[in-house]
Amino acid sequence: MGRLLHDERRRRGTRKDSRALTCCRQAVLGLRWFRQRADVTALGRDHGISRATAYRYLDEDIEVLGVLYAAAAQGLPTLADSGYTGASIGAHTPVRQPAGSQVLDIDTRIHNALLRGLRALGERGFAILTGRWRTLHHITASPSKIGNIIKAALVLAHFEHGKITHSR
Repeated sequence: MGRLLHDERRRRGTRKDSRALTCCRQAVLGLRWFRQRADVTALGRDHGISRATAYRYLDEDIEVLGVLYAAAAQGLPTLADSGYTGASIGAHTPVRQPAGSQVLDIDTRIHNALLRGLRALGERGFAILTGRWRTLHHITASPSKIGNIIKAALVLAHFEHGKITHSR
């Protein structure tokens, strides 16, 4: 993550030595927040920065990781349960059982089974994320930031398991 932060600072034109923390120390702050669900005030104190700066750095960590996630996730469909039927273009849901004694044809039943199987993998993945990254146990952040936090945790998990690497 330190390399991603370094690249982002260069992209923004941030002057060298103008930040309170190096990219590496900022990455450590973010990783501690994800892994330990550490209090942001305590993180700031531990790193010798103010609470406001700790929050700003944490937002940058999440944003940098979320940019990487967005680049990797372009074009992926959304798998949902039947409660989301008609939710949006790209949302794939199982076909509901017809009313009465009608039975779905074999192709539709296979389609439903495949969707449910794929969703089970996604739900297992979410269980892994919440088990690994304590900050996801009980998020008290703004609802507008929760999606980015999840994306960032997913990127961290992929880095940790060697599924993605950063190269520029």
